[in-house]
Amino acid sequence: MKRFSTLFFLTIGLGLIAQPALFADTYYVGNGSCHSTSPYTTITAAVAAAPAGSTVEVCPGTYAEQVYIVGKPLTLKGITDGNSNQVVITVPSTGLGTTTDLLNSEILAPQVYVATDAGPVNISNITVDGTGYSPGANIWLIGIYYFSGTPGTINEVTVRNLSNSGYTTGIWAENGSTTKESVTIENSSIHNVDSYGVFLLSNQTPPTLTATVKGNYVAANLVGIYFVAAGSADSNFIVGSDYGIILDSTATAENNTVANAESFGILAEAAGDIVKSNTVLNSSYGIYLNANGTTIKSNKVTNSNAIGIALNCYTATVASNTINDAPVGLYDVPSFSGSNTFDNVPTVQGGGCPSDASHVAKPTMRPPQIVTRPAR
Repeated sequence: MKRFSTLFFLTIGLGLIAQPALFADTYYVGNGSCHSTSPYTTITAAVAAAPAGSTVEVCPGTYAEQVYIVGKPLTLKGITDGNSNQVVITVPSTGLGTTTDLLNSEILAPQVYVATDAGPVNISNITVDGTGYSPGANIWLIGIYYFSGTPGTINEVTVRNLSNSGYTTGIWAENGSTTKESVTIENSSIHNVDSYGVFLLSNQTPPTLTATVKGNYVAANLVGIYFVAAGSADSNFIVGSDYGIILDSTATAENNTVANAESFGILAEAAGDIVKSNTVLNSSYGIYLNANGTTIKSNKVTNSNAIGIALNCYTATVASNTINDAPVGLYDVPSFSGSNTFDNVPTVQGGGCPSDASHVAKPTMRPPQIVTRPAR
């Protein structure tokens, strides 16, 4: 298997920056019939040639390559030609080079690798397909990876068919720098991923990555959207994950629909988390708390086969929620403010809290940077 270090990627980027200044322009990729000025047959060649601030427009087709966007802001987008509007990046026959993630020393094999702090990298109308490729044990197969400190927007993108024994992530964005950065992931489709749909990470306190994740469709086996960063998950549709949304830092989940979560629809693990106006359907636990000071408001939890909202003896604002069709509405309730609506719930409040206000153990779920694998 090929292996490249992160230092190698960044050296390329510095080399690009050191070249004489060129004017930003639009560069085209295709076979010549899509656009009259299509001198590049690969995305890699066009990205390497394009000066900072340029746009690389890609004609419909399948491109078997590992794409690196390093050291410069850039826009990469698919365009329409005739009756087609699909650009697909697949794994090359030689496989994917790997890099070691600087935040947690995980080995990653990204199909699209983005690393720059010089300005945003924006990607749109691109499909990333990992069909049939497995980089091996303990190597994370990633669809799109935004390296530490890289800002940008991912819009109208599809990431699909990533399978590697649970070591996969559709879109992974992170920031280990003290300089704040923001990433937006919107209007995209992430599906057939055997571990994490979207993973957002900052190892700074407070987090220096602010992520906006909105309007996406996510179907991943383990976790749909996982926040270890600041920001919000808004108006996403998440289906079929063990855990729909995890807020492992102070963040907001609002207006999302989570369906068929085998374990928890939404897991709030940090003080200050806001879980508001979400719809959780057909899960074991609708909403699960693991911190004091959360706000759980105006959510609709329907057909939970265990518990509607589990407070786990944490103090929270739990108000204006509607729980329909659950064996227990609220579980392990200490004290909380607000009233809620219960329909078809045989036990409105269950469990109990000891006088020492101890809490039940957290689920054995951990983010990717922890070596121990999540329990399945």
